[in-house]
Amino acid sequence: MVYDPRGVRFVLTAPATESTEQQFSPWKQMVYASVPAQFAPRFAYKKNLEDAAHPDGTAVVIPYGARVAEAILLRHYPPEDVAVCHPDNLHLFVGPRTRAVGVSAHNPIGAAFSTGVYSNIFGSTARPINAYETERIFFHPALRKHRPKVIVGGAGAWQIEKVDALDRLGVDCLVIGRGEAVIADLFRMADEGQSFPRVVRAPEPALQQMVLPHKRSTFGILEMTRGCGRQCAFCTPTLETRISLPPEQLLEVAKANIREGGRGIFPVSEDIFIYGAGSPFYVPNADALVNLYESVAGLKGVDYVPLSHATLTPALVNPHLIQELSKVLLGKSILRNPASTHPDKTFLSPLVGIETGSPRLAALTMPGKALPFDVRDWQEIVVEGIQILNRNNWFPVCTFIVGLPGETDDDMKQSLDLLGRLRKNKVLYVPSIFTPLEETRMAGGHALKARELTKLQWEFILTAWRQSLDFAVVRKRSNLAWKLGMYCFYYGRGRWVHGPQFKYPALRFAGAPEEKLAPHLYLKWDDSAHQDRIPARQPKLIAKHAHMTIQELAHAQGNQRFDIPGPTAVQNAGPSHSVG
Repeated sequence: MVYDPRGVRFVLTAPATESTEQQFSPWKQMVYASVPAQFAPRFAYKKNLEDAAHPDGTAVVIPYGARVAEAILLRHYPPEDVAVCHPDNLHLFVGPRTRAVGVSAHNPIGAAFSTGVYSNIFGSTARPINAYETERIFFHPALRKHRPKVIVGGAGAWQIEKVDALDRLGVDCLVIGRGEAVIADLFRMADEGQSFPRVVRAPEPALQQMVLPHKRSTFGILEMTRGCGRQCAFCTPTLETRISLPPEQLLEVAKANIREGGRGIFPVSEDIFIYGAGSPFYVPNADALVNLYESVAGLKGVDYVPLSHATLTPALVNPHLIQELSKVLLGKSILRNPASTHPDKTFLSPLVGIETGSPRLAALTMPGKALPFDVRDWQEIVVEGIQILNRNNWFPVCTFIVGLPGETDDDMKQSLDLLGRLRKNKVLYVPSIFTPLEETRMAGGHALKARELTKLQWEFILTAWRQSLDFAVVRKRSNLAWKLGMYCFYYGRGRWVHGPQFKYPALRFAGAPEEKLAPHLYLKWDDSAHQDRIPARQPKLIAKHAHMTIQELAHAQGNQRFDIPGPTAVQNAGPSHSVG
């Protein structure tokens, strides 16, 4: 492709931290939302962000959202008028002829959930690396020199509005929400020199408006569903209509990624188990789900197929579904751990939102996560669900939210109890501090600063990290490095920044002897009586569907891949309270 040396009419880009396919692991990107840029000089990680470019300088791989915008613009303009490039190549395409630059941004300010703990634990509100890399785009010399209109969209666009940073960053228009219905009009208005709103709240697109790009995106994203339906008060995807994309369309996108050199295909969803589900949506459509993954994994050239977000209740509803997915996907996993029983030691690692160990808090903030079971049994749902996943070599990354509005010390103790119950399981934990997201029911909630965390909250965060470290790190040398690093951080900075409530939780993370920590911490790892504090309950179906067995719910959808629960699994129960 030959482009005009005076610049391309429309240029699309995204931060390098969101384009990298480092080690073909989506979890690697999480690091860039965690470490403050001021503690990580760019030369230390720049090599990991070197993304391939075509001979003309355009990007080989770019985030999915930028590919969607490109596909929309190519419906209205010739290919020579649209260039997609990495930030370091902006100077090749931005010139006096450039009318607009579109930026896809996931965490432009550093206000994502994960940033709260992982950046601020250093005692600083400094930008994490991915926010720093995003800001480099806005201050790129080519943009400052030629002054094209700058249009920003993506999952993190709301952050720029929230901190009123449009003028500081030189942003002309923010697109909040899904952009399919507005992108073409905004770029046309920029091209014609028309004025447009500083902030556009895009309407939710219908299925027929959704655009599936046919060029390679980061990790070979397949947007298999939109929306959720579980009605978590702190989450935005649940506000969207639940949509499952047709499998034949998804396979065309997968084939396009492979044709352009991709090795991995990543079907993404807010919950993979809602794909193709009917009513009730929380009973998985095993046929549709397994057929999709079999088709994707069976494509020639596909080496890796990671798992996206998932909920736990489908594992209890249909344990056989987990077995079938394992047969399809374990051979397509890049992840390995000696704890895996697979011959190649591979495992699968979905992102599972546990969020709290308190049934009371779960009922207030996320009752739909327990469906079709009683939310009062939340801990039992989690424990039994994790056990089923582990037996099938699913070692999940589990998120918890610290500081949810209304959280009490008793709620935190119950979350610590749950950690104790899961200590021997194969789990990685990602605790984060509550962040109020726009448009959610908790948008007005207070986001705690690290200094405001209580001793119990610090104990939960650092115990979760310790348990993750005990499972994930198998080399003694690595454990020693973590131990020395935490001691150095605590005595050199942590105790001054976070106060006395940080001390004993930090020492547990550092690996101090438990007998010395026991008098100062709530969770007693070495106390066998600890388990006796937790009454055993068996998960029960809620009253709304008490007249139907789980099998009947599944067969009502024409679901063939359904396993009759065994004697230790969930059985139909009598009436219990509604959590709607």
